[in-house]
Amino acid sequence: MVGSQAIVAFQKPDGTMRAYTAPIDSYRTKLQPGDLSFRVSDLSATITKNHEIVIFATLELDDNIIRSSSVNQVWQEGPLSGDFPAMHGVSGSNVKSMGTIDFISGDSGTGAANSKSKKKHIHGVMNAVSWGIMMPVGAVFARYLKVFPSTDPAWFYLHATCQTTAYITGVIGWATGLRLGSESVGVQYTSHRFISIALFCLGTLQVFALLLRPNKDHKHRLYWNIYHHSIGYSVLILGILNVFKGFDILNPDDKWKKAYIGILIGLALVAITLEVYTWCVVLTRKTKSNDARNKSNIGVTGSNGYNGYEEARTQDRV
Repeated sequence: MVGSQAIVAFQKPDGTMRAYTAPIDSYRTKLQPGDLSFRVSDLSATITKNHEIVIFATLELDDNIIRSSSVNQVWQEGPLSGDFPAMHGVSGSNVKSMGTIDFISGDSGTGAANSKSKKKHIHGVMNAVSWGIMMPVGAVFARYLKVFPSTDPAWFYLHATCQTTAYITGVIGWATGLRLGSESVGVQYTSHRFISIALFCLGTLQVFALLLRPNKDHKHRLYWNIYHHSIGYSVLILGILNVFKGFDILNPDDKWKKAYIGILIGLALVAITLEVYTWCVVLTRKTKSNDARNKSNIGVTGSNGYNGYEEARTQDRV
């Protein structure tokens, strides 16, 4: 983090420990040794049997820092590149390693870290529920319920309500993501960010599509349907994909990812079952319609005798 005053320690290839100070003035820092804004003395480090590095140092702080109610602190670990530390990870525990310390009372904690972690989890839950669950459920309503005449127009209101609620919740979740991004300068999740922007744009287009929805018998209804379905399925695919990218970033317990996968499998099974059932309903209706049409044609042609043969015989007699 630019502006940080770092104390660095690592074990060299020969087994000895190296500890030094390094001011960070760039995101491309090599953690070169340098003086900090305050004096550091008696600096040393040791490594435990559990391969944990402990740093010892005496910090000579000015009154402004000491009187501060709390001072932010961060800590990191990462690989070595030669004789200097390389870039650390930017996901999971690496983005949760922060806290505060009060130099007067000696109290320390991770209040700031917990607050930011809470925001991330709120962001993740809102987007997983909206883009990753409610959107697919709304699509199921539209695709399968409208096959049954008794559900018209209820299926449309269920579909519109579910999708609109998902969109509003997703936009709020998207906004929290933007806020988290602004608070995490230098930490970027490019693909996750681009997909979220695409989802916002496509979701907004779908909302406007509802306002421009033509009547069923309108000559442009076919083109509207193609547009609506194309955008809709794109949102479903991108939404689910971005939820999994979010899991990779937050790195929560496996049970949450497994639970979401279970929900998706459940929705897929419901969709497959309804797909087969509705196709059977449609084909049965088509068969009955064809049978009724054939009977109607037979009735018309047979009204004049046996396919008109009786009428021809009568005309011959005359």
